[in-house]
Amino acid sequence: MRIVRFDQGFRLDDPNIRFGATDDAPAYQIELGEPGYINTAPTLGAHQPKKGTKTMNETPENQKVLLALAKEMRAAAVTLQDVIGLHHHRDTTLNAAILKLEGDPAAAPGSNANKGSQLVFKMCEDAAKDARTAMKALSDGEVKKLLTAYRDVMENVHGRAHNAGWAAAGFTQKPRVPEKHDERQTLLAAMRSYLAANAGHEASLPQPSGPPLAVTAAAALALGATFQAARDLVNTKESDQANCKTLRDADKDALSGEVSGTITELRGLLAADDARWEAFGLNIPAHPNPPEAVSSLIMTAVGAGKEELAWTRARRATYYRIFIKIDGVDADFRFLKRDSDLDHTLPNLTPGTTISAYVIAANDGGEAAPSPTVTKVVGA
Repeated sequence: MRIVRFDQGFRLDDPNIRFGATDDAPAYQIELGEPGYINTAPTLGAHQPKKGTKTMNETPENQKVLLALAKEMRAAAVTLQDVIGLHHHRDTTLNAAILKLEGDPAAAPGSNANKGSQLVFKMCEDAAKDARTAMKALSDGEVKKLLTAYRDVMENVHGRAHNAGWAAAGFTQKPRVPEKHDERQTLLAAMRSYLAANAGHEASLPQPSGPPLAVTAAAALALGATFQAARDLVNTKESDQANCKTLRDADKDALSGEVSGTITELRGLLAADDARWEAFGLNIPAHPNPPEAVSSLIMTAVGAGKEELAWTRARRATYYRIFIKIDGVDADFRFLKRDSDLDHTLPNLTPGTTISAYVIAANDGGEAAPSPTVTKVVGA
């Protein structure tokens, strides 16, 4: 038996490592000849998996799958952790990591802890999207309208061909309104400067409805300030989004570490043929059974001609096979693709077409029964 020091090359997934009964007790490694020793050396001539090949009971990368597995582990730990000697990764540590992402109901209402880092990130993401949408609406609306009127006024002054007069008015290459937001902002500033120096070129243009449009230095100054505020808000919200994502990713990594650590600890506590692996939502390494079937499948419109399939995690599943049938196209269900996530978007569908789908959970031990079939008319 050797005391474990992880700075000396020991690995957490070594099946011969045992953790102490208390936090103060050192971890130790069982050596060759001692009871319980597992030979980890590869058998001569045995097939070795290719680089990148997935092995049994890997920690999921997809966040939805990771959370679902963590909850199954938490439930199993409540009843089995003391029975099998699960010491470092218990229901309390799993629960704490889950609540960081999903939110703690016991935390102050409305607080980030109560919402969870995933919801906070989604809110930051939505706020940044709203800010970009508002800025684009302003740029393509009032800003473009004023700059187009300014261009028309300048055409009466400098003619249609680009010349030094157009350049002085801020149109550096062509007498046209630019498409990019930053170039429009630059032209607004140039409009203010030019009309402030050439007040005789200011104009008031009648509109199809409402008051006349003032093509003046003051109008360019006021709209320029509004445009800058909109752009500043985008920058602020995108910075908030980046920070929220960093915090969410850190919590996801922490949960991934907790799940991975639980799997590693179980390897040292459960035999390869122990049926209790399945209680933790994992496969029995020695003889994996097929997964349970997907219990719920929904199809939701996420855009014109675009539908999203989403399903619940099937216990012990490592991937899912998706089958679809499009009325008028397919005589029967056809295999679409294999997916390890819990959702899949179906793009490029014809609005008004009826589509049906089901998924089959699978792992190294085989396939489950199909999920319930969903049928839906594709949205426009």
